Amino acid sequence: MSDTEKSSSTSPATRHLKWLLPVIFLIVAGGGFYLLKSTKPQAPSKPVTEKVWSVQTQPVTFQSLSPEIILYGQVESPQLTQLSSAVTAFVDAVPAREGIAVSKGDLLIQLDSRDAQLVVQQRQADLHSIQAKIDAANIQHASDQAALKIEQNLYSLAAKTVSRYQDLVKRKVGSEDQLDNARRSYQQQALSLNNRKQAITSFPAQLAQLEAEKSRISSLLATAKLDLERTQIVAPYDARVASIAIASGDRVRSGDPLLSLYNPKTLQVRSQIPSRILPQIRQGLSGEQGLMAQANIDATPVTLRLSRLASEVDKGKSGVDALFEIEDGKIAPEPGRTLSLTLTLPAQDNIIAIPPLALYGTDRVYRVNDGKLEAVTVNRVGDTRATNNQPWVLVTSEQLSEGDKIITTQLPNAITGLPVKAME
Repeated sequence: MSDTEKSSSTSPATRHLKWLLPVIFLIVAGGGFYLLKSTKPQAPSKPVTEKVWSVQTQPVTFQSLSPEIILYGQVESPQLTQLSSAVTAFVDAVPAREGIAVSKGDLLIQLDSRDAQLVVQQRQADLHSIQAKIDAANIQHASDQAALKIEQNLYSLAAKTVSRYQDLVKRKVGSEDQLDNARRSYQQQALSLNNRKQAITSFPAQLAQLEAEKSRISSLLATAKLDLERTQIVAPYDARVASIAIASGDRVRSGDPLLSLYNPKTLQVRSQIPSRILPQIRQGLSGEQGLMAQANIDATPVTLRLSRLASEVDKGKSGVDALFEIEDGKIAPEPGRTLSLTLTLPAQDNIIAIPPLALYGTDRVYRVNDGKLEAVTVNRVGDTRATNNQPWVLVTSEQLSEGDKIITTQLPNAITGLPVKAME
């Protein structure tokens, strides 16, 4: 066998050994590493200790306190008057200005009075005319009464003349023509007498008709004078001008709005009362002292008295409107202004006063029980302030007892079962 043949016959085995040896080495090394790791001694684990939170606490004390609630109300005036034009005229002058205070009778707006004056003159002329007719009717009536006696005498004479001519005709000394003339005169006189009596009889009705016409014209004259008077728009009472809708030179028609004003002495504040405190509100209204509220108007403390509750609830509202009257008559805030009111409710028993930080959410506090927190549901009834002006939240709860410790520290992770340590 040649060298070439020997080399070709051993070449595949040599190639297999080249890649098998590294693989075997890696397997042996991995097994040794695993054996060393599995037989390594284990270090003892460190025990996990739960963190204990330090908190301030306050003992539960039941008291009889008057809760305070914050309300928001709007100033309004029940005596807000809208003055309108009673005539059609041009605006001559507007002495009034928005926001000014006016006294009863002060001139606010002057309308052109010339048309109204002409109407007054026409009505006065009509009244003079009807009065002249009444005077003429009275004179005519007096004349008819005086002439009635004459007519009656003439009627008697005519009747006697007819009788005399009838007698003459019977004696054949008178003519038929003379008798006919006498009869004609008699009939004419009878007709004249009847007309005179009718005029006298109908005089009361004629006079009543004239008097009625006079009364109608007098009413028209009074209306015209009233329209003339109304060309001067004056303040109906001591007031403050709220708004002006016209200017000099404008032409207004009857019924057009001119300005609005209100009585600053009748201002009130309307605020919605939550349904949950309505029983306490009604209890306070029935008491002798009533319910009072405090507010600041232009940095001035003001006392308000709860006067009454509204008689109906507007659609879409859940509470009832309360109407407050301002006790200080010198304070007159503008209608439409929003005020923050602090209303003091009647005193209640079994009230717990806690600092604001002790309240979680709106209805939860935490009691310390065996070094751990316990959530307790409370009912917030209002707020109050201590003598040092420190705010307190007033709550009630049937789950709390006298002397229970509640935390006054605000914890971000407060939950039932959280370990705590009460600090002295």
